[in-house]
Amino acid sequence: MKAMVGVNVAAAVLCGAVMYAGTQHWQEQTEAQASEVKTAVVHKEKQFSDVSAYTKNLPDFITKQIESSIANKKPLTIVIATSAKEAGWPQELKKELAATYGSDVFTVKTLSYGNGTTDELLSSHIADQIDQLQPNIILFEAPLKNDYQHLTLDETLENTDKLIHQLKDLKKTLMIQPSQPYISQTESYEEGVEAIRGVSEANWVYYMNHSLIWPFHLGEYINKDSGNLTKKGNEVWGEYVVNWFTGK
Repeated sequence: MKAMVGVNVAAAVLCGAVMYAGTQHWQEQTEAQASEVKTAVVHKEKQFSDVSAYTKNLPDFITKQIESSIANKKPLTIVIATSAKEAGWPQELKKELAATYGSDVFTVKTLSYGNGTTDELLSSHIADQIDQLQPNIILFEAPLKNDYQHLTLDETLENTDKLIHQLKDLKKTLMIQPSQPYISQTESYEEGVEAIRGVSEANWVYYMNHSLIWPFHLGEYINKDSGNLTKKGNEVWGEYVVNWFTGK
């Protein structure tokens, strides 16, 4: 009888030990999972806090797209349509976006149209070319510098209006920026910049105006023979666009 009691007591102790160990393991697992969730929440809050610092220069509709991209882990594709070469300021923007937001938020693609005028961009169906790159955001440079020697400002504005309508038909986020500065005997760069602003705003398109960064004397920023930007000119333009996208 005593032996039986001893066995029962030992069994009870063993059962209690197993139950305690199981409870302890479950509690440790629960605490670990809670810690992981807390860490994830803190990381997400920190991430969005950081993003708000980076997006302070951006309009709300771009900020919301960036936040949605991060939350849903779906990169945004920015297509830059520009007279600049991909290896110029667009490459700098691509590098700085990755350094600021991480490599999985933006995909940057460049469609360089070189010396193409607005007439030529319409003829080449540049909107279709941009669409093939599957953009979420389009940053389109109005080629004032390419046009001024070939077209009147009125013709440039009429063509730009047509281009904007074609780009808006893509149903993507669209932003317009002016071209690099140029020196013209018939019109001022500033006049062209303000005229493009008018067309953009008339079509309810955001205008990213970098014209104020350029100094009055452009000698070291523009090649006097070709009229194209020098290395320093490209750096100035790139710095403006980078700072705009990264809150610097």
